[in-house]
Amino acid sequence: MTDKNQAPKDKGEAEIPMAERRDDQAGATYKRSIYALPVTVQVVIGTARPTIAELLKLKKDSVLEMDKSINDPVDVCIDNRVIARGELIETDVATGEIGLKITEIVDISEDMLS
Repeated sequence: MTDKNQAPKDKGEAEIPMAERRDDQAGATYKRSIYALPVTVQVVIGTARPTIAELLKLKKDSVLEMDKSINDPVDVCIDNRVIARGELIETDVATGEIGLKITEIVDISEDMLS
């Protein structure tokens, strides 16, 4: 009688517990499951470097000047790392919703090695 936690025995083969056997299908499913993890993507339109005094003076209708022009591409970041660049587009004229059209994918392979 074979224990249900062990593989069936072939002639001349030692019994290997099922928990110790590798299941290639399970490994593939495990690797694919990482694609379902959500990530936070940030679209950075620019940076401002005001002093504390300037920040304290901000009020409604104040303008905070950025280091980019309106026609410059925006950075697409994950974990503060630029992975792409693109341009902002209006996706719904009625609501004013915006989206991002990707124009460049950044090669991060060298960054990952350092």
